[in-house]
Amino acid sequence: MKRFITSIAIGFAVMLLASAEVKCPETSDDSVYFPHEAECGKFYECAGRSLVLFECPPGTYFDTRLNICNWNVDCGNLLTSTVPPTTPAKEENEE
Repeated sequence: MKRFITSIAIGFAVMLLASAEVKCPETSDDSVYFPHEAECGKFYECAGRSLVLFECPPGTYFDTRLNICNWNVDCGNLLTSTVPPTTPAKEENEE
C-alpha cells in the first residue's frame, strides 16, 4: 500500500512538473501531443486540460512529425534509454 501511494505521488509530481512546462489547450476537437522534456521514448497527451504521460514500446521513440511511437526517430539530445546496458553472462569452463 505504501508503494502504491508513493507511485501515485510521483505520478502526480510528474504531471505537475510537465504542466508547468506544457499547457493543454482549453478546447480542442483533436488529440494534442507533446514530447517529453528529457526522454525520447515518452510523450504527453492532453486528456481534457490534463497531461497524461505515455511511454513508447521498447525500441521505438516518439515521432513529433506523426505523433506516434516510431522506429528511426531523430531524438536529438534527448535520452533514448534509461535502462542500463546488460553484459552477457560469463561461461564457466568445466574441466
